[in-house]
Amino acid sequence: MKNVAAMINDAAGAFVALIKGLVVASVFAGILFNLPAGWNPIGGIVDLVNAFLTGGLAGLLALLVFASFMKS
Repeated sequence: MKNVAAMINDAAGAFVALIKGLVVASVFAGILFNLPAGWNPIGGIVDLVNAFLTGGLAGLLALLVFASFMKS
């Protein structure tokens, strides 16, 4: 059973790493190239940060929960 849990954990970690890589690649593509209208990854990141900053105490708590999911 531990082996199955380890395999699921490894697969989930690989999937998350893939998504992170795609996000970074899309941000760099947004900086380097003129992307089609309606697809702006940098604007999405800016909107996410603004949601945390304008959320008051709830935004601060959400940011702390979000940051707790990050590994250093």
